[in-house]
Amino acid sequence: MTTSQATIELDISAAAQAIGVRPETAIRVMHMAHNSNTPVEKLEEVIDADPAMAMKTLKLANSAFFGMKSRVSRIDRAITLLGMSNIAKLAASASVESAFRDMKIDAPGVTADTAWRYSLSVAFATEIVIDHTHHAGTVLGRKLVAQSFITGLIHDIGILVQAKLYADKFAQAVSASYKSGLPLVVQEQRIVGIDHAEIGMRLAQHWELPPDLIQGIGFHHDPMSADMEHRALACVIYATAQLVRKADTPSLDGDSDTPHLGEAMEFLRIDPLDMDKVTLNVKEKISNLPV
Repeated sequence: MTTSQATIELDISAAAQAIGVRPETAIRVMHMAHNSNTPVEKLEEVIDADPAMAMKTLKLANSAFFGMKSRVSRIDRAITLLGMSNIAKLAASASVESAFRDMKIDAPGVTADTAWRYSLSVAFATEIVIDHTHHAGTVLGRKLVAQSFITGLIHDIGILVQAKLYADKFAQAVSASYKSGLPLVVQEQRIVGIDHAEIGMRLAQHWELPPDLIQGIGFHHDPMSADMEHRALACVIYATAQLVRKADTPSLDGDSDTPHLGEAMEFLRIDPLDMDKVTLNVKEKISNLPV
């Protein structure tokens, strides 16, 4: 299983070390939130066990995104007011935010928060896309919501590795994608010798993440190449990413084509006539993100 023909040897241990975070906590809190048998106290316990994450979670909970009328200073109170699902999303975001915030890319048009805002937008918008599929409201749908949020957060995790280990060449690839309009993965393969989807997939395998997440990350640019049993997640991530870009959220990719969007929407059984509505809902969802 591969997304590209890499021409350089990737040191996966160096790649994992360069990122500096692991996604286990994010995965755990999302699954806890979407398990109806999870006591509120358990989620609170996991978040409070990491003071830095708890502080960031509360900061996000008090952002304009939720329109809180009074400041919340405790995780248990935040869960009561906003619900387990929302707090789990914020905790998951807080657990990986630092890695994106530390990334620097010396390319025209790229700001310090471009990659993080884009990834966070994709994560939060996945539920909008799932709400328009035939999975909405089902047990599988709830599982897909949890998986999609995590995968949306880290689907571009390979970009962090590129920026850390191959900084100059990666900056060239980003600039070349912007100038040419060709997909970033194409320019990465040409200039760096490996693309971020391939790196992300190898990291996911290294971390022994679930197969759905591995393929959701590895095939987020080519979802129809994912194995059939894992294709739904890959399609959600691909479709959401394209809709987020249609909503004018900047990314590191200069490509404006969406060659697989129709196929992905069809696989998810989203009515093509709903495209404008889904796009508008996505734009509204991410208009005031807790960044």
